[in-house]
Amino acid sequence: MALSFTLPLRLAAFYFAYFAFGAAMLATGMAWIAILSALQVAAQTSLPPWVRARGLAAWVVVFMGGMALGSVLWGVVATHIGIAGALTTAAIGMVVAVALTWRVTLGAHEVRDFSPSMEWPAPVVAETPEPDSGPVLVTVEYRIRPGSRDAFVEAMQGVGEMRRRNGAYFWDLFHDSAHPDRFIECFMDESWIEHLRTHERVSVADRAIQQRAKAHLVENETTRTSHWLASRRDPS
Repeated sequence: MALSFTLPLRLAAFYFAYFAFGAAMLATGMAWIAILSALQVAAQTSLPPWVRARGLAAWVVVFMGGMALGSVLWGVVATHIGIAGALTTAAIGMVVAVALTWRVTLGAHEVRDFSPSMEWPAPVVAETPEPDSGPVLVTVEYRIRPGSRDAFVEAMQGVGEMRRRNGAYFWDLFHDSAHPDRFIECFMDESWIEHLRTHERVSVADRAIQQRAKAHLVENETTRTSHWLASRRDPS
């Protein structure tokens, strides 16, 4: 599709006959719509449903911002080398970009299963917190096998990315100075309702990330999770 956009762009630089120029611009417009549609579909299919609207909004901002900055850039180029030179340079640049990204195909990457796994149980609480109370600190304790420390820490980086992707604004991993095989994972959510939403957002792909980390646990050992609510003095 990019090449189908490049050739009409090159022709538009030098064909000044009305019919030839109109045909070149028509082909350019068709290629542009095809490229735009492909990018939008790729953006939608690569995002889980709960964050798709925000992801597409960010995509539109970046896309439109790129168009605005590109207009300024090519306007400066056209001022210095002329319209024909600018269009020719743009066409050459697109051919080079296609050559550099030839092996990168939209949709050819591994497709993650974003369907909810629904395997996280509801938090155990002695009293029902207010939905907007927070922040919420969650700690998860791990006891790993001797000799698995480096591999476990590496696997936990993926867990940290998953926590942030699902809404946590803080994440870190700590180890016990007295017991090197004991680790504590900590992450924070803005409110209790936001934390409950993370239970719904955990996908099958997220479960696989967690399983890679849990594979380093001591045999017959499981994780221990605690939920900590912020305590503030009542101003009254």
